[in-house]
Amino acid sequence: MTPALQSIIEHYFPLNIVQTEPVPFGLTNTTCFVIVNDQKYVARHYDLYTKTSESLHLEMEVTAFLLRSALPFNIPSFLPTRNGDLSVTLSDGSLGALVTFIQGTAPPIQIPDDAYLVGSVVGEVSARLKAYEQPKNFKYNGTPFTSLYQLHPLATAEMIAAFWKQPPFPVTNEQKHYYNEALLSVESNREALLSLPLQMVHHDLLVFNLLSVDRCITGVLDFDFLSLDISFLEFVISLNHVLQMSGGSLEMAAAFIEGYVSFRTLSSEELSQLRTLTRLYHIAVLHIYIGQFWAGKDISNAFSYIANQLMERDNWLEHNEDHLKGLISTYT
Repeated sequence: MTPALQSIIEHYFPLNIVQTEPVPFGLTNTTCFVIVNDQKYVARHYDLYTKTSESLHLEMEVTAFLLRSALPFNIPSFLPTRNGDLSVTLSDGSLGALVTFIQGTAPPIQIPDDAYLVGSVVGEVSARLKAYEQPKNFKYNGTPFTSLYQLHPLATAEMIAAFWKQPPFPVTNEQKHYYNEALLSVESNREALLSLPLQMVHHDLLVFNLLSVDRCITGVLDFDFLSLDISFLEFVISLNHVLQMSGGSLEMAAAFIEGYVSFRTLSSEELSQLRTLTRLYHIAVLHIYIGQFWAGKDISNAFSYIANQLMERDNWLEHNEDHLKGLISTYT
């Protein structure tokens, strides 16, 4: 347990009654499990660069809204400190909090029923987020993935260019080429992208941020990247992950789509931007990682994984996009 996590936990419980366990995941924030009187919680120490008081307030507002929405799965709720606050501000300005623990493990993606279940959860979360209305006294909407040079304060256009000019670890010419081609595609389609419907978007509804017990979804986690953004991005990001986990299976894609459209509809305008938005997603994640690199984190493995995923998915879409759009049209 880091000194920062210890300081955060002290605001909630006396340390002499606390047990902690490591959390085997998480690149953006530092977390651990906290056990008090056989009750388990999750302590979070938020990244200094990517979590502001405004973005934490937004996460609290939206998750509280979802908790009131009678969803068939759980959302982490924020615990009050001993002083009644819902978060802790440390001496360096970074933020921390304790949230409820949800039982479960990442759901499997092995058969079409698994993909259908994930699609239905993504569709239901997206449908509920569409209904979210921001309080009039709170104007912050987060940072959309379309704001490619504002996703991390250290990932400005100049800092990203410097990274690519002299990468700190091996980056192939093919990875650079696909990144540049994808960026050009996004920039040339920017007007069409910004004309698509907007709503609050989770941006990270990956299998690893879902919890299940006996193939039943018990929880949806990690609302760090919430923002008002292109609604269709939620579908694109989650479908990409199902395809990645299933080796590009069209059967699994069809099952995911069937589950999603049981809660949401898709338009032809959105569908026409499927490949561009898939590129946008990968670029956004790469930019976040570049910011984390300049903040001193080791991002080499994660960066290479997403750079390779961009190439793999773009090649897959080049050969399968028409078939995929046909599947989507069938279900819509």
